[in-house]
Amino acid sequence: MFFWLSSLLPGKGPDFETSVRLESWVIHLRNLIDFVYLPGKGDDVTARDFFERREDWTAPDGPLPNILDTAKTRANKELSHLTQARKSGNPPDKWWQVDVLLQQIAAIAKEFSLKASDKKLHPKVRESLNLPATAQVEWIRGNVTFSNVAARSLSSTHDVSTATMVKYGKLFEDT
Repeated sequence: MFFWLSSLLPGKGPDFETSVRLESWVIHLRNLIDFVYLPGKGDDVTARDFFERREDWTAPDGPLPNILDTAKTRANKELSHLTQARKSGNPPDKWWQVDVLLQQIAAIAKEFSLKASDKKLHPKVRESLNLPATAQVEWIRGNVTFSNVAARSLSSTHDVSTATMVKYGKLFEDT
């Protein structure tokens, strides 16, 4: 979802639809930062879970790079938590550097996919993460059928399951 939204956001002006997409993008950015850099708690899934031994994964470049640390702090303050530190109006530092942050995450994701265990990371994930950004969006459109949320329709009593799947197989192999 992060990669797909990254292709939709650049060049968009401020409007309601852009805000919705940006909020989703920011949440996915924050989740990916946590996935890579935090050890997780309880049933959290992290990059370490995709290695034969959890200690085999060390986040690239040591501690959280400044640009990602700033982005995570912004995600917390400007979206995830109700706080007086939110930016109002339209100051220049309110704009998100989508392309720059995409490059950071894409490089980390590629490194992760190259090092992860073949037994724990589905080959389709590795395939998608090693494509150029433009090809990745097309790959997602052709292979991923639903997002990873579930909802109950207000006009129906049926649950709408939208679990992430890859056509003809699972996104992640069972471990």
